[in-house]
Amino acid sequence: MGLLELVTTGFEFEAAKKWCAGMESPLILISLAYIVTIWSIKFIMADRKPFDLQRPLNIWNAFLAIFSILGFIRLTPTFLNEVFTNGIQSTYTTIGPLQKDDVAGYWVFLWVFSKIPELVDTIFIVLRKRPLMFMHWYHHALTGYFSFVNYSTDNAYMIWVVWLNYFIHSFMYSYYMLRSFRIRVPPQVAQLITGAQIVQFLITHAVMIHLAILALSNPNNHYDVTFKGFFIGAFMEFTYLLLWFQFYHKSYIAGGGKKYNDHKAAVKGKKQ
Repeated sequence: MGLLELVTTGFEFEAAKKWCAGMESPLILISLAYIVTIWSIKFIMADRKPFDLQRPLNIWNAFLAIFSILGFIRLTPTFLNEVFTNGIQSTYTTIGPLQKDDVAGYWVFLWVFSKIPELVDTIFIVLRKRPLMFMHWYHHALTGYFSFVNYSTDNAYMIWVVWLNYFIHSFMYSYYMLRSFRIRVPPQVAQLITGAQIVQFLITHAVMIHLAILALSNPNNHYDVTFKGFFIGAFMEFTYLLLWFQFYHKSYIAGGGKKYNDHKAAVKGKKQ
């Protein structure tokens, strides 16, 4: 079953896993091509005027905001039902309705696939000659690979990454949409979103640490997790936590906070 059939004619969990498994090697090539492309564009744009791209950016951010909101809304009822029915531990130890259900499972698969088109975020940055941070392109390149590997090899804990990411992105892309419409948003909003991302990583750490304890202390029990998937996820989440802490400190604390200083300068310039 191809991607178009999976998306349009009815979700099948096993077919979706098979498709994602076949994408592992192409994902590595896509990630490498993504990195080469953004740095090539950045080099080409060095002596050129930035593109405005306001209208495409409006549409793009609005689309991702709506997609994230719908994903969170469609996934949450099944997530909460699983917690109240089988306990919170079941959500990260067992593949079940969250992955296989026609609604929740479909939106989990869409989340996995969405990590490929989300690479376009960076194209907007380099074409508009905005600062390109390491944490930005690093997390885009790694998250896609993590998603496809963990999904195709039955790592139940991944649902926490998906559910929390849908929630955070609902606000993040809504914020980006407002900014793309050139609506000035107080820096406190950006700080709250960045703080929420850090909390997201801390929650995922707690889930994965407990899963590791369960698997190591009960070797005879079956838990839906693989060494490869867990290792990639642990590496990803740990490095993300470090990068986001660094970004938070630089943007909102050190020297009064870069984003706060930029906001004050912009308001002062507008008054003058």
